[in-house]
Amino acid sequence: MSTDKVADLLERNKELSKSYKRPPLLGEGLEKRKKTGAKGTVIISCADPRITPEHFLGLNFGECAIVRNGGGRTSDAIRSILDLDALGAMGTIVVIHHTDCGMTYLTEKEFSDRTEEKHPDFAGTHPGFDYGAIHDPEKTVVADVEYLKSFPSLAEKMTIAGLVLDTFTGELKRLI
Repeated sequence: MSTDKVADLLERNKELSKSYKRPPLLGEGLEKRKKTGAKGTVIISCADPRITPEHFLGLNFGECAIVRNGGGRTSDAIRSILDLDALGAMGTIVVIHHTDCGMTYLTEKEFSDRTEEKHPDFAGTHPGFDYGAIHDPEKTVVADVEYLKSFPSLAEKMTIAGLVLDTFTGELKRLI
């Protein structure tokens, strides 16, 4: 295995591309959904590589759009939600936080301090930046759903749910 991660990823892709089957054209799927009135679903989840929504939700290929970021925070995902809705009507947004999340390991101040140390050029130009620390995933998932519901155009047209995944049991709990 190569010590260069990018070279390793390209080598894996080269092998997998031999049996690659292209997905259906996006425009065709969007047109079909438009004709049938079907609404899309977007999952907002953590970027933690151990926590993959396709796996723990048993999703089929292309069933849901998935937006992942540190902690599964909605303030970071809002642009993607709006982009996806502009392409094809969204009907459901599911926000998922999880236990044993990396965002619970540091406080907001600790994230800020470490960023200041590692990336002073960023920290110096972005004072008061919100890193999205999580103290309690049950509270933050509710806060993130409430953030989305604060936009009437989302709240009135879409189902917005908040779930927490227990990483120890694999079970999801609906909180909102």
